[in-house]
Amino acid sequence: MKKYLTLCGIVVFIFATLSACAPDLHERALISAVGIDRTENGCCVTVRAALADGNGTEISLSGVGETVPQALNEIVRSTGQQPLYSHNTLIVFGMNCARNGLGADLDFFIRHYDSRPTIQVFLSETTAEDILRVEGDADPRATQIAGITNGADYSGLSVDVNLIGLINGTYGEGASAVLPVLRRTEQIEPAGTALLRDFTLQKLLSPQDVQGLLILQGNLKAGQFVVEDPACGAVTLAVNRTKSEIQFTGTEENPRFAVNVQIEGEISAISSARYPIGNEAFPRLEKALAEQAVSAIEAYLSAAVYESGSDAAGFGAAVLRDAPEVWRSICDNWALIQQNAVFDIQVESAIDRVEEENVPYF
Repeated sequence: MKKYLTLCGIVVFIFATLSACAPDLHERALISAVGIDRTENGCCVTVRAALADGNGTEISLSGVGETVPQALNEIVRSTGQQPLYSHNTLIVFGMNCARNGLGADLDFFIRHYDSRPTIQVFLSETTAEDILRVEGDADPRATQIAGITNGADYSGLSVDVNLIGLINGTYGEGASAVLPVLRRTEQIEPAGTALLRDFTLQKLLSPQDVQGLLILQGNLKAGQFVVEDPACGAVTLAVNRTKSEIQFTGTEENPRFAVNVQIEGEISAISSARYPIGNEAFPRLEKALAEQAVSAIEAYLSAAVYESGSDAAGFGAAVLRDAPEVWRSICDNWALIQQNAVFDIQVESAIDRVEEENVPYF
């Protein structure tokens, strides 16, 4: 009984101590988004926040400092409220951060105990403040801006990147990262995909480049390809899933990769309005789908590997896995060496038959 009372006393003491240290609710600023811009004078931080003693409406606040924490501290000084980052849903970096390297600006979010690894990360076509400023009730909330990444799952034309994905895409063996880009017009909308190496902008990828990257990663599970068929006319094919395997088959002097892809889709529409489609059309359409996939992969390789020396598809990881001794020799110069690599691309495609047709298998 004495032990029980002693234990209860300790628990009560700890709870009372923590309660005394924690700010009251009205002293909290609930941060829902953080934007970073680099200026000649240092770092400008813009946050979306809901004040705990308000009605939940988001407002935008700004602070300037030499570093991200210092700029955030200026916001704390102006509001008199302690920021709570566990509600944060997205981070937006201004384009200047990407051009100059956003590693230093990212460090705060890696270290802070309140930062979550699943926070969505974006790049602004202009400035982060341009995306996060609040002009009126019509402006989307931070959670709605973060939801733009759902387009990656539904369209196959953009990427979905969170904080841990950005870090893994940068610190992996020879790896490069990608970030979705936002712009503000009458609304906030996707504006492309940025390719970064060592946290620095290399170039902007086209939608076809992004499709090729997603195919190589085995992550393309949506999107449309339009192919021409002599009997059916223009045929729209919807992708359902992809599977990709990359193997290093070359040497230190002659890097070479075997890329094997399986892609499965279905017919969304045909211009000739023929239904049902005869069995003889499916092999032609499957060949055309495979050719479209190869074209997307080649577009990505041209833009990212050959022009930029960047590796967001995991080719360096394949070298490390299949030939670790080769990787040890070439890893320091991977950005240059991969620009001379040869890629043997093999794509198998299957289009689902419906109703009276048999469903093919790989």
